[in-house]
Amino acid sequence: MKNNEVVIENQSKNMFRLLLSYIVPGIAGLLFNSLYIVVDGLFVARILGREPLAAVTVGVPVVEILLSLSMFISVGAGVLISSKNGRGEHKEARDIFNVSVRLLAIVSVLIAVVSLIFRHHIAKVLGATPNIMDLVVKYMTYFFAFSPVFMFSYAMCTWLRNDSQPKLAMFAQIVGALSNIFLDWYFMGRLKMGIGGTALATGLGPVFSMTIMLPHFIFKKGNLYLQKVKMDLKIISEMLIKGIPSFIMEFALGITTLCVNIAIGIHMGALGFAAFGIVGYIALIILSIFLGMAEGSQPLVSFYYGANEKRNMRTILKISLCISIAIGIIAYLLLFKYTEIPVYVFADNDIELVKTAMTATIYYFPALFVSGTNILLASYMQSIGYWKESVTISLCRCLIVLLPLLLVLPKLLGDNGIWISVPFAEILTLPIAYILWKARN
Repeated sequence: MKNNEVVIENQSKNMFRLLLSYIVPGIAGLLFNSLYIVVDGLFVARILGREPLAAVTVGVPVVEILLSLSMFISVGAGVLISSKNGRGEHKEARDIFNVSVRLLAIVSVLIAVVSLIFRHHIAKVLGATPNIMDLVVKYMTYFFAFSPVFMFSYAMCTWLRNDSQPKLAMFAQIVGALSNIFLDWYFMGRLKMGIGGTALATGLGPVFSMTIMLPHFIFKKGNLYLQKVKMDLKIISEMLIKGIPSFIMEFALGITTLCVNIAIGIHMGALGFAAFGIVGYIALIILSIFLGMAEGSQPLVSFYYGANEKRNMRTILKISLCISIAIGIIAYLLLFKYTEIPVYVFADNDIELVKTAMTATIYYFPALFVSGTNILLASYMQSIGYWKESVTISLCRCLIVLLPLLLVLPKLLGDNGIWISVPFAEILTLPIAYILWKARN
């Protein structure tokens, strides 16, 4: 009995190290990727002021939507690729990769063209008020022009992780984020380009990331490389089905932002948008940790699922949940004690904005550890093929449960009802996620 316990303990330690080798680059990559948005907000807040910050906040869902569409295709392909590799079917995995590349190229170009044509209508749908409409449209015009590059940069990171290159993906994302920081300073500070400068910087950052990642696929440095392939509708349909959960999971942040933006537009106006901009940047950083863990663990879970090694799958989930719960609790305690630090970074000396943003921060984040649990359970269900359950969890978090709360709580609690709706939605989603997970295990 003792020998068996020692073997299991050693296996757990080895699995912990293996998991860290995937989730640490995943977290680091997504954290730096979130800097695309956060640094934009920081420069806009410091250089341009409250209304431009509100305009960027209104445009944030567009960024999240593009990321989620990129994941729709790339992570869906990644689940199939890792499952095939787990079975030793490497050629089939490579075919799936090449189909996904071509599909993303078609989709991303279509999105860019259509979005540029209807950018004014999109701004209205996102909740832009008349006083910031021109700023929102200008921001999105630059960003939509670079949307194919933005989507491909993110997808390449997913493909690299599924080709056993998580560190290269992380390095590329870091370079892209640092390039974005420099370009933000140069375009807005030196060239005085205004809000268009921040959108242009965000669009150009992924170009540097792609420059680093492309050689891996062009020069056949792994199992996944570019080659001719027929567009197989069966592969595409299976890929998209597997990718729906990742689309919804990433889109959840965009949907949440959109729903809250609409509520703010009804109840608060520009001050509320600016305050939510600050809260949203903090949320983006913290949720990137959970999403990075989910994306980092996905190739391993899918691989072990393909190899029928269920104990390893359960071990990965258990370790991931423990880490995410600890991170969520620590993050909120730090935010509660030092609320003014991240708020003043963005709001500077705008006293009214500081007060509103600090109140919003306290109410918005108490359920962070629940958010991490919901995200990881949704990702796990996706990685083992139960996409309907994964989609249900994600939709409950960001829409099904959240929307009624946003309709009711502001009427009962005033403006604070907007902020507290999000953690309540996460808490109410948790038992649903647990029941769905338990039913499949």
